[in-house]
Amino acid sequence: MAKVKPEYEVVNEFSLLANKIIDKYPDVFYGIMVDKIRCVKIINKERPEGKNKLWELLAVKMPIRLDCPYAWYISIHANDWNERDEKHKLLLVAEILHGVPKNEDEEGKVNPFDIKGFGRMFRTFNSIDYLEASSVPHILEDDINWSKI
Repeated sequence: MAKVKPEYEVVNEFSLLANKIIDKYPDVFYGIMVDKIRCVKIINKERPEGKNKLWELLAVKMPIRLDCPYAWYISIHANDWNERDEKHKLLLVAEILHGVPKNEDEEGKVNPFDIKGFGRMFRTFNSIDYLEASSVPHILEDDINWSKI
């Protein structure tokens, strides 16, 4: 059976939420420029069974970066994005932003999805399941005391 080629749609809401998070927590997300990040959702198929990671962050490398306005692309399946309420989307965006390097000379790279890069999320929200938990804070309405790395 032939594989279904993914169809993509831009997720403008990602950029809006990312900018709000960075504005509220500049000390945590300093150096991240949202206008260099493009989030897209796969609209014609769901995330495969057994694939636990909800998103993928890809860096645009040279020489392609010369012609591309974005340094990073995020892909997520539409159902994984659309089924979340705002507070869980905010947590998802914050998680993804931890994958974007903060130094300008690190364009073309991503932070590995490990405890070093994403430990702040685990420690701040006291769980590895914060994206699924019902009792998480709304990070724009509440003041979050982000864990130090």
